[in-house]
Amino acid sequence: MNIFDEIIQPLADFPIKDVRVGSIWTAVQSKNCGLALNFPEPYPMFVRSCGELIGKSTKEIAQQFVKSYNPTEASIGVAAINSLIDAEGESINALDYIEEIVLNKRVVFVGHFPRMDKIRTRAKFLQIIDKNPKIGDYPDVASEFLIPQADIAVITGSVFVNKTYKRLLELSKNCYTILIGPSVMMSDVLFDYGVDVLAGSKVLNSTKLLMSISQGGHLKDFSKNIKYIMKFREKKR
Repeated sequence: MNIFDEIIQPLADFPIKDVRVGSIWTAVQSKNCGLALNFPEPYPMFVRSCGELIGKSTKEIAQQFVKSYNPTEASIGVAAINSLIDAEGESINALDYIEEIVLNKRVVFVGHFPRMDKIRTRAKFLQIIDKNPKIGDYPDVASEFLIPQADIAVITGSVFVNKTYKRLLELSKNCYTILIGPSVMMSDVLFDYGVDVLAGSKVLNSTKLLMSISQGGHLKDFSKNIKYIMKFREKKR
């Protein structure tokens, strides 16, 4: 059984009520509203059952789509899983927590996040790995060398959409590992795979959020409609 099956299997099923695929984010409404990052497609790929997803079993669509290498299907799959999870956790800003614990630590971020300069001033060093590296960043192939040397690895939850999660979690097994972002599946199953912190979100106003995503909204456009939450296997002091 793979990581997705372990997360999906115990969840109660609900019919899909809505699916929105925006230019940046995807949302699925079933029991709750779930989010996932939507990666631009390098070439046209068609979504199975497009136009016919409403009313289908969320678990069945999640199981089919989350394992897909079609990035849009995978995004729908992760969002579908998140829509079935009752996301609960402490109401803590993950970047505040990270800033607090990085003092004199070797830190690697997989993905770009705000406040990097402030976190960098406290860390022993901070390295950023990204598929589309900016000046000063490292390309994704650098993960093999940089993550095993880190004390703290902060990894975007979108790695479950682009299928890089397995290797990244293997590389970070000796790090204090934080998964961060609205794509994060707030499931305790991930603690069994070496994750120490789940820093995800809970949708507060699905109507406004779905509208924003349909209109190409970025995270900042609908952030007031979500609540950031954290769950810990181990909390550092």
